[in-house]
Amino acid sequence: MTAAAPLTNSIQRAAWCAAVARINRSHLTFWCEHQNYQDQPFVKLSNKLDAYLKGELKSLANLERFHAAFAEWRNDFPEDDNLAYRIAELVCSALYSGVEAILDPECDDIPLLNGNIQDLYQEMASLSDHTDDMRQYWSDIQSALSDVLAEQQSTPVNRDYFDLLKQIDTSLFGM
Repeated sequence: MTAAAPLTNSIQRAAWCAAVARINRSHLTFWCEHQNYQDQPFVKLSNKLDAYLKGELKSLANLERFHAAFAEWRNDFPEDDNLAYRIAELVCSALYSGVEAILDPECDDIPLLNGNIQDLYQEMASLSDHTDDMRQYWSDIQSALSDVLAEQQSTPVNRDYFDLLKQIDTSLFGM
């Protein structure tokens, strides 16, 4: 397998982060349901970020307003010391970073998010034999994301990106 092309601009990075959040959203939903915690601020910001990436939302002020509400919601996010919480937190971090990449074009949290994903796989290795399969799955998704985002310089993000996301029906962690 060849190395994924670097994501060099803020739209590429925002789309990559949004993909991580979207692919793993089921973990956040699961966590919120078990904590009796509403996920509406996450859902609303995720929808706004998708609309921005599709070129449907032009107002950065609107995006910032939902981003601020999400950040406030996240401050009260129920914490725990378990894998389910850490994956839910990754999902929140990915969404937050996706918007930050748009608001601050110099922001690049991809290495941090990737490191977090690898740490979670390491933690899961003690619980499952399927970690290598999950790592390969993630590697394949990253390659596909790099391919569809390679030429992306501005919004709207190309349709192939959204088609790819529709095809991914399993999270990076097997849910």
